[in-house]
Amino acid sequence: MLRISLLLIVFTVLNTSSFAKEKASKTIIRSVTVTQMKFLRAVDGKYQKKHGIHLKLKKTIKLGMLGSTKASQGEAWLDNGKMKLEIYKPDPSTIIADKEYLWIVSPPPADFADGKLQVLRASLKSDRAKSQGLIQLLTGGGVLKYFKVSGLQNEGDNITYFLQPDKQSIEFKRAQIVISRDKKVIKELRYWDQMDNETTFAFLETSFDKKFPQKLFNYTPPKGAEVITY
Repeated sequence: MLRISLLLIVFTVLNTSSFAKEKASKTIIRSVTVTQMKFLRAVDGKYQKKHGIHLKLKKTIKLGMLGSTKASQGEAWLDNGKMKLEIYKPDPSTIIADKEYLWIVSPPPADFADGKLQVLRASLKSDRAKSQGLIQLLTGGGVLKYFKVSGLQNEGDNITYFLQPDKQSIEFKRAQIVISRDKKVIKELRYWDQMDNETTFAFLETSFDKKFPQKLFNYTPPKGAEVITY
């Protein structure tokens, strides 16, 4: 009887251990079920239907060839296809999508007293705008408008969908979107460009149904700014 009990204990421990390993597994699943796609479409659609979305975020860029990493803090405002993204430190910058153009505003370094404000303007239909204004896609048609799902990965409460670009977003090599199952919000957005540089937006806080003044998304380059148009 003692021998049987010991065998049962050993079996239980081994079985529990195997279950824990399976639970913590980060295996990429290439076959996405109808239910998993339905969940992604529901979350993607949520960002299209909701207005006044405010995000507190962390942006991280890993340069593929140089192997260096650069992190910055900021916040973003999204409203019916319009976007404003403010990066505060270490290098301040502003990106605005006003439904017609994407504006990228970069002030001169602090040690360049006579430096000019750099402003890049690109049509939102251009590939450059799509690559720089990825967050804007959340309310500007949705991620699934420009990407198709090639697989997924489960890790705790998070589910990561692996995305491949369609012909409308050739600037992207691949991308990922991380969604919280419980809260049904996007936690991270990652993409890789043709040079294998990796950009990650981690959304630390997400709020919906905020009221923003529409002038928040308006931009006119100040006098003396150096404007480059694509």
